[in-house]
Amino acid sequence: MAVQELIGRLARDHWLTEKEYEMLLTCRFPEVSRQLRILADRERRRFCGTRVFLRGVVEVSSICENDCLLCPRRKSSDHCERYRLRPREILDLCDESWVQELDTVVLRTGYDTFYTDRMLCALLDKLRLRLPGCALTLATGERRRTGYEALYNSGADRYLLLEETTDRERYEQLHPAPMSWNRRLHCLSVLKDIGYQTGCGFLVGVPGQTAAELARELKFLEDFQPHSVDLVQMNTDEALTDDLISMIRLMLPEALITAPENRAGAVLAGANVLSLSLTQEQESAPRCGGCRAVTPATPQSIARLAREMSDIGFEIDRGPGDRNG
Repeated sequence: MAVQELIGRLARDHWLTEKEYEMLLTCRFPEVSRQLRILADRERRRFCGTRVFLRGVVEVSSICENDCLLCPRRKSSDHCERYRLRPREILDLCDESWVQELDTVVLRTGYDTFYTDRMLCALLDKLRLRLPGCALTLATGERRRTGYEALYNSGADRYLLLEETTDRERYEQLHPAPMSWNRRLHCLSVLKDIGYQTGCGFLVGVPGQTAAELARELKFLEDFQPHSVDLVQMNTDEALTDDLISMIRLMLPEALITAPENRAGAVLAGANVLSLSLTQEQESAPRCGGCRAVTPATPQSIARLAREMSDIGFEIDRGPGDRNG
């Protein structure tokens, strides 16, 4: 089957076989990328028009008890400045997001057991009162089902947890024991079962990564049907990342897809979310909570993003960007 026919079928039916995804990824010619972007843009406009949603990200802690090999926050790293925000500091930063009228706030941390379920529930109770109508998102790693349920009942709307890779062997290469590939995928299933708007995503550009591996990642997203997707770009091949974003948009027309580094090219490829940092940390860290937020949440930076989006035919939207809304 011709590649153009595969792209048309993906746009129409929103699925392909794993082998067909691999074929698309091995035939990445300029005309193929162009067709992907045209159809992805059509799908995105059909479901959310030309809106690009903003989310404010609070980097709660740089302390992590895991030792994931590609993460500069890993516990064995000597090159990470360690800090941990107290609940009072988190509330103050979230108040700033309300000043900027950002209706999505993400609390993100590595695996730091200092933040117990009880502590986060108390924080969510306060945030729900301070930020009515705001989509409260957590990216605080793997937890027990009882913890996820308690956080959901305290007001968390969304949870972002990257699978990073659905290849067991690759996962075990990147994540030393006691981390578990089975547990990561189980946590994603639990989050969706509880009722969270669940976000996931994978690493792009891992050394040795093949088209077959990326095809498996796409098939996982197709089967799992997440509400949002973050791709963590590990190298400088932006064209590959953008082709993947276009495929994901055709597969998941209504999803929230984050533009890595807030790149305009990623938005043109089908992304519809930009991340703003409510903290000052600026590190190129892949992590289980998704893409880093490289743009500070200030009136000036938001105005600049608005101009950049306007230049390519889009407008920023401070709302939560829920499906069909």
